[in-house]
Amino acid sequence: MSDLELIEDMYPNLRFYGIEVDDPAYHGHICGQDVYINTLQDDLDWLITALHEAAHSENDQGDLSDGRSIITLRAEGWAVREAMANYLKMFG
Repeated sequence: MSDLELIEDMYPNLRFYGIEVDDPAYHGHICGQDVYINTLQDDLDWLITALHEAAHSENDQGDLSDGRSIITLRAEGWAVREAMANYLKMFG
């Protein structure tokens, strides 16, 4: 079982999809229960992005599309920290 499959098994309510987005700033996003991960990023980024988006699914509510909103910035910061903590627990 791959590392990404381990993460997928941890979150059975989410569906993970790989998509190609030719933008180095795009890593992934979540829409409902669907997690999209940029396959043009490296494997490590896939894992961290999957954990990051899973953190959003567990903790966030509402529209976070305004990247300048303090609510969005807090949610992003939380998801970054939670993803890294979970990554270190799993693979550290």
